Order: sequence, then structure tokens, then C-alpha cells
Amino acid sequence: MYNSSVHLRPSDEVAVRIDRMSYGGRGVGRVNGFTVFVADAAPGDLLRARLVKVKKTSAEGEPVGIDEPSPDRTVPRCPHFGPCGGCLWQHLDYAAQLRAKQAIIEESLRDLGGLEGVAVRPVIGLDDPWYYRNKMEFSFQPVGRLGLHRRGRWDDIVDLRTCFLQSPRTAEIINTVRDFILPRDIACYDPRTHEGLLRHLVIREGKSTGELLIALVTAAAPFPHAAELARVLAERFPDLTGFLWAINPSKGDAVEVHDVRVLHGRSHIFERLRDLTFKLGLLTFFQTNTVQAERMIDTVREFADLGGSEHVLDLYCGVGTFALALASRAARITGVEVVPASVEAARENAVLNGIENATFHTADVRRFEHVLAPGDDPDLLMLDPPRAGAGAQVMRAIGLVRPRRVMYISCNPTTLAPDLRALTPAGYEVRAVQPVDLFPQTYHVECVVLLERTTP
Repeated sequence: MYNSSVHLRPSDEVAVRIDRMSYGGRGVGRVNGFTVFVADAAPGDLLRARLVKVKKTSAEGEPVGIDEPSPDRTVPRCPHFGPCGGCLWQHLDYAAQLRAKQAIIEESLRDLGGLEGVAVRPVIGLDDPWYYRNKMEFSFQPVGRLGLHRRGRWDDIVDLRTCFLQSPRTAEIINTVRDFILPRDIACYDPRTHEGLLRHLVIREGKSTGELLIALVTAAAPFPHAAELARVLAERFPDLTGFLWAINPSKGDAVEVHDVRVLHGRSHIFERLRDLTFKLGLLTFFQTNTVQAERMIDTVREFADLGGSEHVLDLYCGVGTFALALASRAARITGVEVVPASVEAARENAVLNGIENATFHTADVRRFEHVLAPGDDPDLLMLDPPRAGAGAQVMRAIGLVRPRRVMYISCNPTTLAPDLRALTPAGYEVRAVQPVDLFPQTYHVECVVLLERTTP
């Protein structure tokens, strides 16, 4: 067994002690100073790993045996855990998951952001880390399989019989749909050949309202069983708010639709976050953990600390989740978002909640300053970029606009850190960091960060 970093090759077996978890979900250990990333590991494990990839300074491995299991290990709840790509950390105790996420954030700020000595508040976790998602998308595959992608595979689906991420009702819906299609020999889509009808099953729940939206996404072909399936689902699930048949003619695997038909009920559901109501359709982007999204709103309101006279600028505003949460506490809200459908949804949500001091603009966030009138600088600038981060161009533009305070809502600490670093030359310092765990059983973690300008 090799423990030398000089001659390591793929297929070699090494003994490694795991000392931490990485963003990406793998455990991290060292073999004679050589970094080794191991899947399905836990902090404290002493294990044997077979290397599958060797680079100049690091290697990746798969565990072949555990000599000393970590006390952080627990028995995964789901029988599909391992092959299924829906979860990566079910083998970790939830308290250990939160500690790992805390460490990932602190390490990212220090090593990628150059931010020494920044105090990070403890991660806000869930009381119950199961059944937390309000939306899930499942894929079909021949013959009659319905579930989530196998880990690391775009062309293979794990046929799910149960799932602990959304609700017990979700597994019942999956099994009902599968039981419907199998005896009728309805063809499932094959992403390799681009043949077949059934592509995706989307389930959206209102955790606060109890409403339920189910959508079946198919290729562009006749679906003579659509009305019958709608009747079966409505009878099996009396609380069904709407059932949609959506058509995706593209070859890509993402849920994209060009035509939506309502076969039962209505095309949308409503969800509540604290004192706000949101209208959610099939493709509406929305925070997928209702309970934790409410806690994020609490943090955003705390960090904003508005007095009623401020102008708030919200970049990447989406459907207005955080902008509308601040509207009653500010004089004016300006939202900027590049996706027209999200801007329309934000405007509709403002009307739905009786909010009249918020305006939303469709524009490229990289040129957000063109939305502002001369002299109309914001007191608070808020941004909630995608996982790739905002990038240097946006952060430099923020520095030039020079708001007194900046609030950055992040879903990826490894892109958050360099973005924060880009604001440092403009005179900004981090005042508070509050992580929130929206995705238990995974390595993902959200952060709300408050910065203040310290220069005149």
C-alpha cells in the first residue's frame, strides 16, 4: 500500500485519515503531505481509498474499506443513498453536517477571500433535516424508471420508491405515476437517443399553504393518456391544486417548456414566507426550503436595519423574495433581474401583497448602474447571485456606486469569498456573516453577509 506522494498512480490504494469535508461533498485527508479527496468519507475516518485520479498536488479516491469509522457517521435513512445523486451526506450525523458547512465557509473566506479574522455566526440548521424541499424534479428513463440521476451520470436514472427530501406524499405521487405508465406501455425518454415521450415529473408544494402542483413534461408528441392520468391523480390526491402537461421539444435535459396545458385545477400555487404571499408556477424560481427561506428573510431584515427612508437596490432580484421582504421598511425598492419572466413574477407578487414602493427592471446586472437615475444612489445594495457568483465586473461596479452598505446573499461560499475580496479595495469591510442551511444531506449552504463602507 502506497503512502508516498511521489509515485502515486490511479488504482493505487492508500491509507488516509480524513480531517475535514470539502465543498463538493468529499472528505479531505493527506498522505505524506499530498491532498486526497475521498467520496463518502466522514471527518475522523481512517480508511483505505483506491485512487481514481492523480494530479500534481492532489488525488481523488473511492473508499474500499474503513479501518476506524468516524463518530460522526450515521446510518443513511434512504435505501437509495449511494447510487442516487439526490444526497451526498446522509452518512453524516446532522450536527456534523452543520460543523462541516461552518468550516467550509470559514476556510473559503480565509483562503479564497483573504479575509482573516472574520467572525462567522453558527449555521442556522433545521429542527428536522428531512422533508424540507418544496419543489423537486424527477426524470423518466426506459423502461418505466422514474427518479433522480445516478451520481455522476447524466444518462442514468435511479428508480426511486421512496425519497425523504420533499414529503411522504412525493413518493406516493412517483409510485402512482409509475404504476400508471407501466401497464400502458408509455415510452419514457432516452437522453442518448432522444426517443420516447415522458421526460420529467415536477412536484411543487406550498409548505405553508398545503397546495400541490404536479406537472408532467413530455417530448413534442401526442399524449392520449394525459386526461386519464389527470383523473387518476385528482382521485388519489384530493388536495391536488393543479395538474399540468408541459411540452419540452429540446434535446437538453433541463426542464424547459414551450407549451403548458392545465388538465386539472389551476396553473399555479401560492406559498407564504412570513407576511408575504408568492404565486408559483411550474418554472418560477423560488427558494426551495420554505422554513429556512423565512429564517433568511429574518436575517436580511436584521442586517438591513432600515429606518423607513432608505433606497434599496436589489440585484439578481428574481421574483422579489428579499426585495419585497424589505419594502415595508424602506422608502423605495429597485430590483434588477435579467430573466423577463422573473421580473414579471416580481411585479405580480408586489401587486399580490399590496406593495407600491417597489419597481423591477429587466436588465443585465453587469450594467445595473444604467437603471439608476443620476444622483439616485442606493443606501443599501443587496445581491443574490447564482452559484457562479457575481464576478469581478459586478463587484467593481458596486464599488463605484459606493452604497453605504452591501448585503450579499450567497449560495456558494467558494464564489462568495472572491467576490467579497473584490470589494475590499473600495473600502468595504465584512460586519456579519450568517450561514443558513437550506439543503440538509448535501454540502450546499447559504450565507447572508453584511458589509459596510469604511471610507468617506
